[in-house]
Amino acid sequence: MIIVRPLRSVSEFQEAEEVQVSAWGFEGRRGVTPKDIMIAINDNGGLALGAFDGTTMAGFALLLPGYNGKKVYMYSHQTGVVQKYQSSGVGYLLKLEQRKISLKRGCDVIAWTFDPLIARNAHFNFRKLGTIARNYLVDYYGQMSSPLNQGWPTDRFLCEWLIRPAAARRVRAFYRLDVVDAHVAIEGMGREPYPVCKDWSVDLGARRVLVDIPSDALRLKAQHPADEGRWREASREVFQRYFAAGFSAVALLSHGGGLAYLLTKARLPKTELAKHARS
Repeated sequence: MIIVRPLRSVSEFQEAEEVQVSAWGFEGRRGVTPKDIMIAINDNGGLALGAFDGTTMAGFALLLPGYNGKKVYMYSHQTGVVQKYQSSGVGYLLKLEQRKISLKRGCDVIAWTFDPLIARNAHFNFRKLGTIARNYLVDYYGQMSSPLNQGWPTDRFLCEWLIRPAAARRVRAFYRLDVVDAHVAIEGMGREPYPVCKDWSVDLGARRVLVDIPSDALRLKAQHPADEGRWREASREVFQRYFAAGFSAVALLSHGGGLAYLLTKARLPKTELAKHARS
């Protein structure tokens, strides 16, 4: 049985360093958040959580306090799971504990970033948790040492998890919308796992928009980097233009044998994170 709780001892913070290495494959430990930084964050408004299988730390999550000029929110900087425990629900348990503690602290939103082209992360964040995105960050972190990011611009969604029950229900309602007449922004061709981005278009007059993504962008990048680069170029332009026009990514739907983000002008609580996001 997995138990999620705050980290307590220096040795547990040290173990959290090893979880990061396993989760992201940091070369030479570059990119690892060291124990002293985690301890300082945890003891000054942040939160470091561990997911334990007995005495073994299976996963780790680090929350920072954020401030948008009016209210405090929580920012989830890292959530990582040891390779042996990946795809076993550990990450989900860590997120649930983040939500529970953040609500007790009076927060309305937990924010974090992720690459919108990575389908498995999109599935977890949008479908399982019910997040939204209203901001697209171009090469946000610059080059990173993790093998998952090497040779790739670190484009990111600034993801927002609206954790109050009423807001969460409003987000889930988007999954019931009729998207038959939605504008399909990216025209793909060919079969997975190596689809080709043929063309893309932006219709700011559309009520609803679908933005397709490859089922496995990492595999596409490894085998056909030019094709992956075109998907990046297309999705970057599409998301930037729609977000600037007031659209939000509110759901991740099955479409054309793959996955597509649903964009619409949603009436949702304003978190005002956009003005603090670099682009």
